Amino acid sequence: MTCRDAALLITLGALWGAVFPLASFVLQELPVLVVVVARTALAAAMLLPLAIRTAALRTHLGRYRGRLFTATLIQLTVPIILLTIGQQYVSAGLAGILLGTQPMWALAFTATVERRLPSSAVAGIGIGAAGTVLLFLQDLGTSHSPHALLGGVLLVLSAAGYAGGALYIQRALPGVPPVAVAATAMTLTTLLLAPWLIANPVPMPGTAAVVWLVVLGTVATGGTLVLFYALIRRIGTVRANVAAYLAPCFALLYDMPLGTNPTMTALGGLCLILFGSVMATGFPTGRDRPFRSNQAETTGTVD
Repeated sequence: MTCRDAALLITLGALWGAVFPLASFVLQELPVLVVVVARTALAAAMLLPLAIRTAALRTHLGRYRGRLFTATLIQLTVPIILLTIGQQYVSAGLAGILLGTQPMWALAFTATVERRLPSSAVAGIGIGAAGTVLLFLQDLGTSHSPHALLGGVLLVLSAAGYAGGALYIQRALPGVPPVAVAATAMTLTTLLLAPWLIANPVPMPGTAAVVWLVVLGTVATGGTLVLFYALIRRIGTVRANVAAYLAPCFALLYDMPLGTNPTMTALGGLCLILFGSVMATGFPTGRDRPFRSNQAETTGTVD
């Protein structure tokens, strides 16, 4: 890996981590579905030209129409709604940590289907689960917000949805390029939820909220996917997935200037979840491993 590749990888992790503070900010002025639709619509506007230019949509849309719709619901529409609702009640840093449980969920679902799991993977899932429980017992359980526990549960369910959807895509759409899946999912989610916005108009938010919402949809959602696919071509899927481990760390860092300093339990939970994920899936070495998680290849919402 060259220095430029390493810099791009760190940039990707930083951008994915930025999803959480950006969403937390715009949710102060806008309803959940407005934020979701804006994110998916702006991301679709960036991804559709790529998918059309590579003929990925034209080649696979007609053949896998039903499967692509199912994948959209499982892997994007439902998880991103749960994620956005949960972020209303949890700090950006904690949201990033809890969503970082995706690799363990992916591995657990894979083991359920294949009925086999290496001992190191079992240990990794246990360690990561301990980190999640630590967060629930301390940072979420003792929070002054009455909805903090609910937010934490929704974020964990969102992580499970992203992971389960990725497994479905891996098995049901093995030959479909990730950019085609992502473009279709973003577009369909926008079309599914847009009628609600038409029927329920919302007041115009402040200028700052609009600006950060555009940044969230273009740079932190659509832009990260474009960068991710570019990194896959440069360094391979396995190494590119390292960004998924960097995102929660950046989410915690972004919390500090916003006045939310990470607690010791948050740092401990982060370490346990990251260590458990690496132990369960295998730290990327440049070669694919039997039980690695591929969720980041089909989603841009380490978020």
